[in-house]
Amino acid sequence: MMNGWQLSRLPLSAKVFCTLFLVGIGCGALAAFVQASTAVGLSPTAVEASLAREMPMTQMQMHHGQMSGEKEITLGEISSAAKVWIRTPLLIQTSHTHLFGQTLIAGLLGLIFLFASVRESIKTLIVALPFVGTLLDIGGMWLTRFVSPSLSVLVIAGGTLFALGYALITVIALYDLWLRKERLA
Repeated sequence: MMNGWQLSRLPLSAKVFCTLFLVGIGCGALAAFVQASTAVGLSPTAVEASLAREMPMTQMQMHHGQMSGEKEITLGEISSAAKVWIRTPLLIQTSHTHLFGQTLIAGLLGLIFLFASVRESIKTLIVALPFVGTLLDIGGMWLTRFVSPSLSVLVIAGGTLFALGYALITVIALYDLWLRKERLA
C-alpha cells in the first residue's frame, strides 16, 4: 500500500488495465523465452557459443582434401544447426533495444507493484529483480564476449531474475487486484 492506495481498491477500469498489461507482458516474456531457447539455447555452453568472438566453424566439412562450408544435414540436425552467432553489431543493437525495452517493462511492472499489499522490505526486493535481471543479462552478454566465456552464466542468471521478478509481481498483483478482501478499519 502506498499513501492509502491499494490495488484491491482500484476502480474496475484500472483493475482491467493492470491485469491486461500483466497478461500481455507475460505473453511477451513467453515469446522471448521461446525465441532465446530456439535461436541461442538455454545452457551456458549455448550462450557462450553464440557470443564467441569468432564465428564457430563446427559445421565445416572436408571434401576431397578441402574445407567446405556446405554440409548435408538431416531433419534431426536442423535445430542444432540453426543456432545464432551474435556478431558485435547485433550485440550493440540487442543491448540498445533490450536496455530500453526491459527497463521500461520493469518500470511499469514496478509501478503497479508499488500499490501491492506486502511489507515494504519484500516489495523493495521484488521490485528490484527485473531491473537487476536486465543489467545482468545484457552486461553478461558483453562480459561473455569480451572478458571471459565462462561469464555466460550471468546471461542465464539475468534472464532468470527478470522472469522471477515478473512472476512474483504478477502473482501478488493479480491476487491483490481480484482476490484480496478489504480489511475493515
